[in-house]
Amino acid sequence: MKTKLFWSILLLLLLALCLMGASAATVYFEMADPINDEHGYGSYQYPTNIAFQPYQGLFDITEFKVQAGEPGGGPGWVYFDTRFAKVTNPWVAPEGFIHQNLRIFINKQPNRGLTVLAYAGANVKFNPQYGWEVGLRIVGWGNSQLLTMIDQNTVKARPLRVELLADHQTIRAYVPEKLIGVPLKSWRYYVLVGSYDGFGEDFFRKVAPKSSEWVVGGSSGLAIEPRVLDILAPENGSHSQTRQLDSFDRKSGALAELYPVGAYGLNMDPITWLIIFIIIVCISGIIYLLVKRPKYISWFWVRRAE
Repeated sequence: MKTKLFWSILLLLLLALCLMGASAATVYFEMADPINDEHGYGSYQYPTNIAFQPYQGLFDITEFKVQAGEPGGGPGWVYFDTRFAKVTNPWVAPEGFIHQNLRIFINKQPNRGLTVLAYAGANVKFNPQYGWEVGLRIVGWGNSQLLTMIDQNTVKARPLRVELLADHQTIRAYVPEKLIGVPLKSWRYYVLVGSYDGFGEDFFRKVAPKSSEWVVGGSSGLAIEPRVLDILAPENGSHSQTRQLDSFDRKSGALAELYPVGAYGLNMDPITWLIIFIIIVCISGIIYLLVKRPKYISWFWVRRAE
């Protein structure tokens, strides 16, 4: 009776696995970001124009997720979702957002890739151990691009489809899987956002000591300061947002160096956890059957007790 119960439970778990596999998207990577930290290296302030109301949340990254195309969204796509505390669209950009000048850079292999931006403007560079081979330039008014490294001197740019999702907080970029490959757990990500300026370098708004109608305030007035208000980073530690964005050298003029995030621990989706659980249940069942019906174990085979 107990044996039948065990196999019935196992069958139900397998059925649940099949149903989940048919309905759930595979999540390759996800990470939450601290809230209320959209102040660059600590002191940046919003421009004062009414278009930036409510003067908070517009540049505050709260979550980042990389996942496979969802059912109904078509196979062969990778979705890059960046969630903000608030998104408004005062100039009615067709993508559904305009304030966020968002960049995502991907390191696929350590000790490889570019350490500088494809276009000057954000005033940051990347850790030499984790250069980028793929970049997503996410911005309004049809200016979004998928950037892929050809070699150390050449980057290819392609049009990139982006949009604001129905939750009015998440900006999604759609990338063909065939252009970048299936994301691996070893991939690392840089995610950074500045304020959109249609006349700025790479659309990044300038920073200055004092905020004004169209200028981000709170800087020390140096031209090399990052024009970045938030990055995906741990809240504390040597790679916190403050430490990274404040790493520019005021004497030599070296730009702030960013460090990527990645799946440094067990970062598995629910289906993977369920598979592990089923394996554990199966092993437990085998042990149970062996204990229930003792066997003598020799060097080369297992036989029942007489």
